[in-house]
Amino acid sequence: MKAPILLIAICYTGSSVTFADGSQAANDKHGTAGIAVGEPLVSARSKLIKQGWKPTRMHTSDGYEYSGVERELAARDFPELDTCSFDSSRCILFYSKKGACLRVDTMGEQLKDMTVTRWADECPDAPSAPDSGDAG
Repeated sequence: MKAPILLIAICYTGSSVTFADGSQAANDKHGTAGIAVGEPLVSARSKLIKQGWKPTRMHTSDGYEYSGVERELAARDFPELDTCSFDSSRCILFYSKKGACLRVDTMGEQLKDMTVTRWADECPDAPSAPDSGDAG
């Protein structure tokens, strides 16, 4: 009798550790505001905005230079874009709603091909404060 209980406990412990990084389980199809893994970014973004999520403006005053797919997103007014990788076309976007933050990760080489790969309750890193120049 103790063996089956131990086996069940191990299974539950293993499944909670597997997703400790915040990634979605294969059967966790819909998350915040009904977005889904594999859903086109344009569709997911529309749902988020309808649910009251606002794009978090990134790179408004830090001189960040967009490149690759980032340029396309910036040109199409996606101010929530934080960054995209060069090698795998993965992008990170941030939204906020009533003090809560949402990170949405995507994959795709062009906007029309971008799909949601994961999301997490995560805020962007705070920008570094400019040096005041005071010497002490």
